[in-house]
Amino acid sequence: MRARIVLWVCLVATGAGAAGAEVALEPAPEGVDARAIAARVEDIFRGRTSFMEATMTITSPRLPEPRRVSFRSWDDRPEKRSFIRILAPPKDKGMGFLKLHPNLWNYIPRVERTLRVPPSMMLQSWMGSDFTNDDLVRESSQLDDYDHSLLGVDPDQAGRRAYVLEYRPHEDAPVIWGRILSWVDSESYAPLRQDFFDEAGERLREQHFADIRDVQGRPFPHSWSMTPLDKEGHETAIEIHAVRFDEDFDDAIFTKRNLTRAQVRGLGK
Repeated sequence: MRARIVLWVCLVATGAGAAGAEVALEPAPEGVDARAIAARVEDIFRGRTSFMEATMTITSPRLPEPRRVSFRSWDDRPEKRSFIRILAPPKDKGMGFLKLHPNLWNYIPRVERTLRVPPSMMLQSWMGSDFTNDDLVRESSQLDDYDHSLLGVDPDQAGRRAYVLEYRPHEDAPVIWGRILSWVDSESYAPLRQDFFDEAGERLREQHFADIRDVQGRPFPHSWSMTPLDKEGHETAIEIHAVRFDEDFDDAIFTKRNLTRAQVRGLGK
C-alpha cells in the first residue's frame, strides 16, 4: 500500500489567538481548482439573489444576559445591493440597512434619521455583535477580492473530510484580512469553518457553520457562530429560520425611501 503523504500546515501564529497548533493535511487530489471551490461556496451562501430570516444571539461579559436580534435580509449579488430590516428587540425594531454599492445607509427609527455609513466603518461591529457591517451587507467579496489556493485535505473537520483553502487578498482589495483559511466539505462543498488573520499573521477570529440542510439543492448551514479570539467570553451565533434563493426582488426594496417604511416591500413581508 502506498504510504500516505502528510502535509503539516501551521494554521495559527504566535500572540493572541494562537490556540490551535498544527493540523495534518493530506495532499489535495489532482485537478481540483481552488477558485472553483470558492465559487461554489459563494453560490451556496448567496446564489444570484437570496432572502433570509434569522435570529442573532450575542454573548458578552458586558451583557447581563445574551442579547437577541431578529432580522430579515435581501441580497442581490449581480446588482451589488442588499437590504436588512431589524424585527426585534423592540428598541431596535424598524432599523434598516441599505447597501447600494459603494454606499451603506442606516435608518434609526427612534430618532427618525438616515445616516450614511462611511467605508471606514464597514469593519465595525454590526448591531453590537462579533460580525462586522461587511459580513452582513457583503460589500467585499471573498470570491472577487482574493486569490485562492488549495492547501490540502483535512481528514476530520467536524467529522467530515474538508478541502482547506487559503484566501490572500488582492493588493488593491478593500479588505483588512491578511488571509483567510476556509474549510469546505470535499463532497458537498458545504462551508464548515473559516479562520481570519491580520496582515501580521495573527489569527483574530474563528467562524463555524453547522446544521447543514438542503435548500434548493444547496447544502446550506443554518447555524453560524463567530468567536473573536482576542475577546474572552465573546461569541455571536446566528440561527437561520428561513432562506430562499434566485427569486426576483421588487426594486423598491433597495431604496432609501424603503428604509423609513413600517413594512418592507417584496418577499418576506
